[in-house]
Amino acid sequence: MKKITLLMALVFSSGLMFAQVLSEDFEGGLSLPAGWTNNEIAPMGGTWSFATGGEAIGYVSPNTIYYDNGLLFGNYAVFDSDGLGNDMTAEEAALESPAFDVSGATNVILSFNHFFTAGYGGQGFVEVFNGTTWVQVASYSGADPNDSSFGLEEINISTEVAGVSNAQVRFRWVGDWSWGWAVDNIEVNAPSCIDPSGFAVGPNGVTTTTFDIEWTDANGGGTVFDIEWGVEGFLPGLGNMVNDLAATSYEFTGLTPDTDYEFYITANCSGGNGDSNQIGPIGFTTNYDCSLYGLPFSEDFSNQNAFSSCYDIEDTNADNTSWGYNNGNDFDGDAVNDPVALIFPPNPTVAKDDWLFLPVAFDGVANADYDLTIVYNVFDNPVAGSESFDIVALDSPSSSAAMQTVVGSYSGITQAGAGVADLLPNAYTSTATYTPASDGVFYFGIHATTPQVSSAIITVFSIDVNETLGLNDFENNNFSHSYNKNLETLTLESSNLEMTNIEIYSILGQNVISKPLSNTREVIDVASLNDGVYLAKVFADGGSKTIKFVKN
Repeated sequence: MKKITLLMALVFSSGLMFAQVLSEDFEGGLSLPAGWTNNEIAPMGGTWSFATGGEAIGYVSPNTIYYDNGLLFGNYAVFDSDGLGNDMTAEEAALESPAFDVSGATNVILSFNHFFTAGYGGQGFVEVFNGTTWVQVASYSGADPNDSSFGLEEINISTEVAGVSNAQVRFRWVGDWSWGWAVDNIEVNAPSCIDPSGFAVGPNGVTTTTFDIEWTDANGGGTVFDIEWGVEGFLPGLGNMVNDLAATSYEFTGLTPDTDYEFYITANCSGGNGDSNQIGPIGFTTNYDCSLYGLPFSEDFSNQNAFSSCYDIEDTNADNTSWGYNNGNDFDGDAVNDPVALIFPPNPTVAKDDWLFLPVAFDGVANADYDLTIVYNVFDNPVAGSESFDIVALDSPSSSAAMQTVVGSYSGITQAGAGVADLLPNAYTSTATYTPASDGVFYFGIHATTPQVSSAIITVFSIDVNETLGLNDFENNNFSHSYNKNLETLTLESSNLEMTNIEIYSILGQNVISKPLSNTREVIDVASLNDGVYLAKVFADGGSKTIKFVKN
């Protein structure tokens, strides 16, 4: 699974020639602004209201998701379908703007910030009035909250309304006890030089050291672009510059893994039309270096980018709901949100059938034990849970792997604890063991298998994998180790076996030293390591032994 989030905010302009024809931020109060219309298209179906606080419909309270993800600010307009309840009345209501005059414009841009919570049949439509009829320019829907749409939207509505003296825009909700839609900072501008828009990850995607971005230019031929970029928070004017770029794409290179970057971009229009706004900062994050995962393996989901970059996910039942990441809830009552991997309830007509594959190709040793310990719970939402999942060893990270060995099977799992803040203190802990019959690479997968079509949320708080070697010649070999604090060396001594290799891992499972060995006595220089606890895996005669030492 690869998820890239582009975060944008308009920060200042640069030589822009435009006319703003509509602006509404709802800061005049929690009531319908002057000139706007609350059109209850379906009688008794409800209308738009106005709120503040940033608390998103469809998510565990309290939260500030509308502000954090939707980029809303202060007051905003909202249609709360969930709050209307199951009254058996279909909802259709439109929040309609006053008329505005763009009769002299050739370019017209609509922008707004919003958060549309998908699921339960809710639909959102953005429409403009062209002097005769309403024309749809955007729509939002989805099977569940994973399909929600949010953030800044910029839509070129020149084709629909340029040259119209009585144009309008509206936000039309359709649903029936669905979730909801919040909208803020609505603007219509008629610029001479249109801002770059439609930012998307390019065909080369994102790696640990590169990021490919592309965008849309609505100005026609002759436009070039200036880009300034750097690590997130850099001071504009001191960043890396790309000038007069005659393309609508750019690949940033020479980047650092797992690092937040941002850039600003300006269109320079031809024909004496000046420059666009300077758009930005637009943020992106390079991939986590998945090679840092190793054995022993330890995951507490504290790094969302590592989850997005390194974990593979399969929505095997194709219901558009599968394993995901969440750090928006406090699961232990300490007022600090706790990160988890979790799987929401599926489409109400199917059972859970979804895979989460750990990001490590484990180098298995015959007859060794590989213990996977998982800490998990169930959240009774929207129904009381009775959940099921399997721990599976596979020869590839795929639901169609040729070798699949179920090493742990758990069913009928119910919520332990009274509510959200009790889920972590009362979590279950289970250990499953895989013992390969021969040497070879294998993977671990977590397979959600709840058979009920109406189910709850499975939350996973941590996963650890450790190796315990089987009987080998180490059992009959006098093996010892010692750490010299002054020399910062680790000494290994074997009575009768020549050691062949050593791999040293941090307590987080990162491989920090790997080197070949050839003697019965070896001295390893560990001066480059930070002080802390380390695990060393020593190989000899086809077997291995794991030891722990403290560098101080």
